[in-house]
Formats: sequence, structure tokens, C-alpha cells
Amino acid sequence: MNTRNYTFKAIILSAMYWLLDSMVHKLIFSENEFEFIPTDANELWMRIIIIVLLIAFGIYADKTTKAMLKKEHEKRVVFNATISSTQHILNNLLNQMQYFKLMADESKAFDSKIQAQYDNTMLEGKELVDKLSAVEELTEANIKASVEPTTKK
Repeated sequence: MNTRNYTFKAIILSAMYWLLDSMVHKLIFSENEFEFIPTDANELWMRIIIIVLLIAFGIYADKTTKAMLKKEHEKRVVFNATISSTQHILNNLLNQMQYFKLMADESKAFDSKIQAQYDNTMLEGKELVDKLSAVEELTEANIKASVEPTTKK
């Protein structure tokens, strides 16, 4: 969708339609001469209406696609800002928790089983933030799936 040349494609399609319609009149209806621009007013206005409709649809498709891409870009910017802020907060929290662990290690306040669980919890938190940061397609399902814990307790 990044290359949205629907108007140009509609113009090409319209030109092909005009030429094909002229050829059909010559070959199928056995008209005497090939008329690129028909002399019959009814035939001319019908072709023009079809061409205008095709080109109008191309313009509409371009505008709609541009709006969708803009909305998707805005979602990406908000998501990236949210992730960046979340990472900053979590990094501060993890640093404080590391300090807490150093103090706990010095005082021998926790046994090795508790310390291992503490280390696993910190590692899991870091992995979840990394997975959330790596989400490419911003959908609710993808975001929720990215923050499911990798290890079950």
C-alpha cells in the first residue's frame, strides 16, 4: 500500500477501455471506419462517464489509502513513544531492584532459592519489554501476545 498510484492506474485503465471500446465497435459491430473519438453523441457521453467514474475511483482510492497510511503512521509514533517511556520507567525500576539485590546479597537476607526467583523475575521483565518493543504490526492481539510471559510458574 505504500505505492499508491491508483489515479495513474485508473487513467491507464481508462485509456485502455477507450481504445478497446473503439476496437469493439470496429471489429464486432463492423462499423465502416475506426473512430477513436465517436461521432455519435450518445456513445461519446457514455464513454466519458465511464472514464470519469474510473478516474474518480482512482482518486478516491488514493485519498483513502493516504488516510489509512497516515493513521497507521500515527499509531506507530504513539506506540514507539509509549514503548520508549515504558522502557525508561522499567530501566529505572530494574536499576533500583539491582541496588536492592546488592544490598540483600551483602546482608545475606535471602536464601539462594529466593535470589534465583528474584533473578528470574527480573530477567522475565526485561524479556517482556524487549518482545513488546519488537512488535511490528500494531494490533491488539499482537501487543497482548507479546507480553505473555515466556516461562510459566
